[in-house]
Amino acid sequence: MWMYWNFYVTGRLPASTCRECALSSWFDSLSKSSDSSFPYNFFFFTQYHLGFMSYTNVLLTSFNRYTLIFMQKSYTKIWHYGTYIIIGILCLLPIGFTYPVLANRAYVEYNPLSDTYVVRTEANLSSLYSALLIWMIVTMILSLLVNTLCWYKISKYSKATRQQNDYRLFLVSFVTFLIQGMVFCIGTINKISADRDPSKLLLISRIGQVMSPFANDLLTLSTPYVLIIFSKRIRQSVKQFFVKGSFAPSSITPIQNIRTSRSVLSKI
Repeated sequence: MWMYWNFYVTGRLPASTCRECALSSWFDSLSKSSDSSFPYNFFFFTQYHLGFMSYTNVLLTSFNRYTLIFMQKSYTKIWHYGTYIIIGILCLLPIGFTYPVLANRAYVEYNPLSDTYVVRTEANLSSLYSALLIWMIVTMILSLLVNTLCWYKISKYSKATRQQNDYRLFLVSFVTFLIQGMVFCIGTINKISADRDPSKLLLISRIGQVMSPFANDLLTLSTPYVLIIFSKRIRQSVKQFFVKGSFAPSSITPIQNIRTSRSVLSKI
């Protein structure tokens, strides 16, 4: 949710504000020539940092499914002792690419063609987009490789077994991977825009700018919906929450214990 609201501040809100709108005076006070202390550079930094992290998270989920299918005996030990270490390392790695955005000033600029505002930064976005697209390609290739191996393993299961545990977990990873591909296409458009049309004068640049909020929403908010679609237990818990106002204890208690994650995941 932080990724969603962060992009709301850096992208959706400025793109929804016209010259005559109520927030226009506030955005004018954040222009390049002003001395505003609003930390737009932090929000801009977080936007790109979470972009790296979202793709990393999908890759991590794919590896989780891989160990669940191919390394069932050591699955619990790997993720019980290594989860926080792996997440910590993956959180720190993108800082080498995204730190210039935090170190440089961000400001708001009015675009007369679209009659909206755009958040910009003094950092070199072209090199940042290059690093982000390379990271997208690397994680997508690895996710594709891991998901292919998982599918090969699952294809050897009987039909009855395939309709249960590991198959549904694989589907969650695979659908998320397809969403990654769609967002990658929009990211490529924005990369071209940052290189050749930073003022967003070309139609393709404005298409990328318009599609960015939807790409962000798709990447950020799709995971819970995918889980609801493919997990009967989660659907039952959500249904019970809205009907009775509480989750079933049997649905949430095991998840709180990492040691029992193998048994929980196998029932999804």
